[in-house]
Amino acid sequence: MLTNQNKHLGTRNAQKSIPELHCEAIVDVHGNATTNHMSLSVVNLSKQTFDKNTVSVLEKGLNYAITPRKIPFENIICNVEECLVRNSMQKEDAEAIRQDISSVLRRSRLPKPNLTRAEYIALKNIRNKPEITVLRADKGNATVVMDTSDYNSKIQDLLSDESTYKKVKTDPTDKVTKQTIAVMKKHSEKLSLDVSALTPSCAKAPKLYGLPKIHKNNIPLRPIVSQLDSPTYRLAQHLAKTLNNLRGNTPYHVKDSFDFISAIENLTLAEDEVLVSFDVQSLFTSLPVEDCIEIVKRKLIDNNMPEEYADLLKHCLTSGYFVWDYGFYDQINGVAMGSPVSPVVADIFMEDFEQKALDTAPAKPKMYKRYVDDTFAVLPNDKVSAFLDHLNSISSNIKFTMELEANNKLAFLDVLILRNPDNTLGHTVYRKPTHTDKYLNGSSHHHPSQLATVGKSLFQRARKICDENHIAGELQHVKRVLQRNQLKTPHQRHKGPKPPSVERCPATLPYIKGVTDRIGHILRRASIKTYFKPQKKITQFLRPVKCNIPLQDAGVYKLDCECGLSYIGQTKRSIKTRVKEHIADMKHTRSTKSAISEHTLDKPNHYIRFDNPQILAKENRFIPRMMREAIEIKKHPNFNREDGWQVPPVWDPIIKTIKTQTQQKPAARPQDTVSSFCVQRNTNQLD
Repeated sequence: MLTNQNKHLGTRNAQKSIPELHCEAIVDVHGNATTNHMSLSVVNLSKQTFDKNTVSVLEKGLNYAITPRKIPFENIICNVEECLVRNSMQKEDAEAIRQDISSVLRRSRLPKPNLTRAEYIALKNIRNKPEITVLRADKGNATVVMDTSDYNSKIQDLLSDESTYKKVKTDPTDKVTKQTIAVMKKHSEKLSLDVSALTPSCAKAPKLYGLPKIHKNNIPLRPIVSQLDSPTYRLAQHLAKTLNNLRGNTPYHVKDSFDFISAIENLTLAEDEVLVSFDVQSLFTSLPVEDCIEIVKRKLIDNNMPEEYADLLKHCLTSGYFVWDYGFYDQINGVAMGSPVSPVVADIFMEDFEQKALDTAPAKPKMYKRYVDDTFAVLPNDKVSAFLDHLNSISSNIKFTMELEANNKLAFLDVLILRNPDNTLGHTVYRKPTHTDKYLNGSSHHHPSQLATVGKSLFQRARKICDENHIAGELQHVKRVLQRNQLKTPHQRHKGPKPPSVERCPATLPYIKGVTDRIGHILRRASIKTYFKPQKKITQFLRPVKCNIPLQDAGVYKLDCECGLSYIGQTKRSIKTRVKEHIADMKHTRSTKSAISEHTLDKPNHYIRFDNPQILAKENRFIPRMMREAIEIKKHPNFNREDGWQVPPVWDPIIKTIKTQTQQKPAARPQDTVSSFCVQRNTNQLD
């Protein structure tokens, strides 16, 4: 039997016991146990119990890359071709590279799987359970399992704040895209903006999701809005880069933990002084947007920068919206955590705020340092409460909480500050009680250089943060952590001068051990650096926590006809939009404008499966998208009038292999219907 102390595993009200989750069983909310091992790296908040294979998979971490079960030949060819085109390689040199890479692909073999068959099945079973949601914790790198109903309820609680969010009836994406283009064109000449480069060709609605704060009571969610490919994303990136020069110019700004260590290195406290940290409650959603814009405008003028940037910033901050559970919401207050420009704006606002606070403070801190919303201060013990009240009196939006040193210790960022007997300060690495010491597992199918960076960064942090009294203990801890994560301890290497090379655009390839790493060596001979991305991680096998609207991506698609032939197409806009255009062309014209119209005019009894469009590849980049379309045309029996881009003949043996594999593969799952036109079958589709 488990003790009562261990029975809290899996309950929602066990927040204060979470650091003690090391036990030899999984326990559900009723206290029922199965004889498995679940460590602190997996926190079960659901009513479910899991077998040892499920636990084994989840303990590897959501960032764990699974060895691919097929080699993505198409992806590799497309990325290699893009690299050769972008680098304007000489015809002979490009052909030699193709020949070498083609030889590698023809002789390629799949690497050994890093999951057992039972673990693969367990992963599939998790995905097929819509009643549970698996996601990472807000901090500590733990994997959290929640009841989907509980997760949805917590999101709804966040959205019920009518002072911050407002539900809207329709998708604002098209409207915001037009407004973004208009405001950029208005200032493009003055600010030298490349409007086309800052406008996504396939804009998508930002997506809301939440990360559970397992270190807090009742496990609240931190709301995150994924802005990738949203109408304002690229503009926000440009503004973040431009406005970054306006922050970090005060003596109170802390760049990172290493900068903080330098600031406190020679600090000595008085007997009546204490260490204290202040934290802003929900800074991003509490920021007064109009005040932020005015502060930025004033700083732009002071720095002789065009104040038109404030107009662009206003558009980015006031057009915030997102989708959740297929419903759309406007954010009417604060800024979204997830926008590239939000941290910059928050920092600029806090610099102005702290200047007002310190100028009028009843007691001046001996030291005051801030990193975004976290503040470290040294104050007389009897002035701490008054200083907190003073901070909370400045703005009705911005409210602080406080933490005093306890047992001569105080945490700030990832630094544990220690008060020595002589009132000097020591320092070592700080980890929250819920920290799992879980990092990228050494058996993950990542490139070795990516695995090596884990140990390098941990040793670097130890050496820069720890004082001489704590460095040895921290280094030993790091070595144990690396061993538990099956990672090698990095060795110090003396790097000599790099040989001169030609600057070329890098290639990005999916990492396949024994295949793309060899391709990387071939490209390196031509002075082309290669970046490797894992093909698929555990998180991509699970049900997504973000709302995925069908057919919203750019890419390559296939429309089947009942005759057995297909139409292969590509689009830089959403596939849904392009399919609707095909439908409209079929309904409203008898011309041979498109290959689909021509095919059905020649064979009027044929039925194009518009209700079952298949996404062959999601791709925003032009060259890989065009190459992928040409490869797919070669792979499938089709009625396309053209073959698309010309695929170099050297790839033909590879494509032949792909074609054979495609013919043996089961048919793809149907996608959602995109038009009511497709609901009823009609033999005469043009009527």
